Amino acid sequence: MSAPLFVPKSATKVAIALVRDGLPGGHHDVLVTDAVPDERPSRLVRLSRIAGGGFTAHGATDTARFLVEVWGDDVDATEDLANVVRAVLRASRSRWAGGAFVRKWNEDTGPYPFPDESGQERWQMTGELLIKVG
Repeated sequence: MSAPLFVPKSATKVAIALVRDGLPGGHHDVLVTDAVPDERPSRLVRLSRIAGGGFTAHGATDTARFLVEVWGDDVDATEDLANVVRAVLRASRSRWAGGAFVRKWNEDTGPYPFPDESGQERWQMTGELLIKVG
């Protein structure tokens, strides 16, 4: 008899729901997505799953590595938004998002400026989201 399959939820959908639903008041205009739209809003957060991570040895956790990019109107506003997103991710321990239980966020790099070819201010950071499987 074969073992039961424990299929993980889409880590990208979980991350988007986590950030979108965790943003405090005053951030209703921030688009949280996994793709940059043709007409970019003034405040945007893109979450992209990147190489690395995977199942833990016991298979009960999906370790999903993410690049988190944040766009804003100017340096100060973009850094502030990046730090708000950083705080939301840091507060994710033992929360539900996108139908999955989030174990925690491990930050690899804190927010830093990363110039965008459009001229719009962009900051980014990386880390891993640990999501319960099953």
